[in-house]
Amino acid sequence: MRTAALLSLALVPSLATADVLSSFDHLLGDSRPDYDPAQLEAREVDSGRDFAPFSPGDSDLGVQEILGEYKGLPPVRLELSTGLYWTDNAPAATRQLDDESWFWTGRAAVSWQPRIGPGWFADLGLDASFFEFDDGNATDFQNYVVYAGAVKLLPDLHDLLLFGRFEYQFLSFDNGVFGLGGSDDYSAARVRVGAQKVLFNTPHHHLSAGISAAFDLAADDSTLQRNEYALDVHYTWFIVDKLSATVSYRGAFWDFDSPTGVLPFYTEDRQDFNQLVGLELAYHPCKSSKIYTSVFFSDSNSNTPLGANDSQSWTAGLGVGAVFEF
Repeated sequence: MRTAALLSLALVPSLATADVLSSFDHLLGDSRPDYDPAQLEAREVDSGRDFAPFSPGDSDLGVQEILGEYKGLPPVRLELSTGLYWTDNAPAATRQLDDESWFWTGRAAVSWQPRIGPGWFADLGLDASFFEFDDGNATDFQNYVVYAGAVKLLPDLHDLLLFGRFEYQFLSFDNGVFGLGGSDDYSAARVRVGAQKVLFNTPHHHLSAGISAAFDLAADDSTLQRNEYALDVHYTWFIVDKLSATVSYRGAFWDFDSPTGVLPFYTEDRQDFNQLVGLELAYHPCKSSKIYTSVFFSDSNSNTPLGANDSQSWTAGLGVGAVFEF
């Protein structure tokens, strides 16, 4: 894999600029948001007018209406996590500098999902992640995502969940060598829609799956503007009350809007296929916190010549996270 990348860099200097999408994708998380139908269902406040069954006393008392309990606005949800990881393919300015490295990561995310109608919820949030690498050649960066959209829960279809949201993503690099669109940073605005379904749920086993499609409206570098079509599957085994194991899979197809490269290494219609497989073992001291260890394998295959945007990586480490609601 790296031999092909080195050859392409030697033959075509213009390809030496790192592709932020294929270089950083394995560090940026899932391709779709992850909603908990149980949390949304708990916020259903008087979703409709329910009436008591007919009784002879109705002629005197009138039709009896059942009043739902008003639970108030949902809390703001704050998620914090940090971890120490090792990867065999830390992203650098050029492919020949990619190497193994330890790195620290931290994440802070805040979200709010107030009910806006029967089965409808607004979806507002901000997510910030930070990556600091031990290897001097690796690129430290920060990833920010702000989003606004709506979620629809369909109880009649066994809690099928539909979502749509507008996202703005901004990546900031510390070493200033990428030169994308005349800037050291990268940003993209997109619309993401999809569906999520709990397929199986028992006290010890939980299986869910989701599909999504994301359409870039604009990107800093026009050659990196793309559409994404993804499938996500998550299976969790609750071994005991405070210990769980999760296996996850993500497959994403990227269809780029613009051609890339220069002759004779020109790609008329760039298409990438990315896969991410993960295993996590988590200990939950309490409901709102966890200590976990995880290992992930990422594989990205592109039709760009000489494998210039292909990559593979292993990532493993330890982390701790907590959720606060207020």
